[in-house]
Amino acid sequence: MRSIIRQRIADAIALELPALVERECRLPQIPNKTFAIIGMRRAGKTYYLYQIMKSLIATGVPKNRIVYFNFEDERLAEMTVTDLHWITDEYYAMFPETRTDRVYLFFDEIQLITGWERFVRRLMDTENVQIYISGSSAKMLSREIASSMRGRAVEETVYPFSFREFLRSQQIEVPQQISRVDKNLRSLLENKSNQYISEGGFPEAQQLSAHDRNQLLQGYVDTVIFRDIVERYNATNVIALRKLTRHLLQHPGAKFSINKFYNVLKSDGIKVAKTTLHEYLEYLQDAFLVYTVNIHSKSDRQRMVNPMKTYVCDSGLAAAYSASATVEQGHLLENSILMELHRQKAQMEYITTSAGYEIDFYARFPNGSRHLIQASADVSTPETLKRESRALLDADASINADKRLIINIGIEKTMEENGQTILLQPLWKWLLEPLI
Repeated sequence: MRSIIRQRIADAIALELPALVERECRLPQIPNKTFAIIGMRRAGKTYYLYQIMKSLIATGVPKNRIVYFNFEDERLAEMTVTDLHWITDEYYAMFPETRTDRVYLFFDEIQLITGWERFVRRLMDTENVQIYISGSSAKMLSREIASSMRGRAVEETVYPFSFREFLRSQQIEVPQQISRVDKNLRSLLENKSNQYISEGGFPEAQQLSAHDRNQLLQGYVDTVIFRDIVERYNATNVIALRKLTRHLLQHPGAKFSINKFYNVLKSDGIKVAKTTLHEYLEYLQDAFLVYTVNIHSKSDRQRMVNPMKTYVCDSGLAAAYSASATVEQGHLLENSILMELHRQKAQMEYITTSAGYEIDFYARFPNGSRHLIQASADVSTPETLKRESRALLDADASINADKRLIINIGIEKTMEENGQTILLQPLWKWLLEPLI
């Protein structure tokens, strides 16, 4: 084991970092913490570690003080927590001159070693190190990091590509000031935003044919079902779990009720307890596959009795599981907005106004800014525009929104009505401009 570890360390020091699409994630600037990189499978967590390593090298950190260690190596299958100390013991034996300098340790898939958190906490207390950990969402969830690291770790979630990252993967650079986009680039960006919401942002899915992309993305979902849920939680009703997953993936932005879905399964002759369905939905959220949005209300009871709206981590997954040849563009657009709001760390609810109209998102950002957002692919007709704007105008005065937006595919203009300003903004521009 020691010789394998020694070889792995030598390989890590000599590692040629691959070319990568720069991600826009940002690690919190909090000293004396371990950084935990979490997120959906195949969203790019390992490549984000590589990006951090490249950034350190660019600032002058010698490569011999950057150690990347991936625990998925089959030669380490018998490794236990009592063996972990050999990593640092062998490293400092190989590079004793670094004892007085800060060493940067990157532990990928460390959750495969039971009890890893004790080792990490000890290193933080006894060595001059900065530690980064990353792993599959199956065994490295937010609540587990919080409990196992006892406040010693901070997290950053890696999502599939944002629209800017999606463009960067195709070597399309956008000016920092969107006002400088000329008509040719504007036309290209509108076209690419349509491509983005239908194909999604998983790195491996880029530039694939529709058939290959759907096969790849469906394989991701199967991995979540069987490795992150069935194996992890010993889930036994695989039929009900698959039905639930497929339903949620096929209906992004739709209202969802466990009770109603339970009755659907019951009519199909599928036996499952409601409590089991609640658990399965929670597991899908823990695996970063599904996201939920509750109704805006001061009443806990109202939030509980009203249906939630459900979304998926990437609009490409919704397209891959569509029951029809084409997915309703408005649903994909709404799902893409939801995920961008998550990237911006906004808190989200949907609103039902006193007149019964629905507002897709009430988003509250970390700086206190509040936006009311409607998603509508096509607002070219007066009837559609009136339907989408009336909900924004009917919002309760207590909301006190800083912006009222209708995000669509191609129209940009400002409306003034009843003393309120409503901005119609193309999706491409909303995704590329600073939101707050």
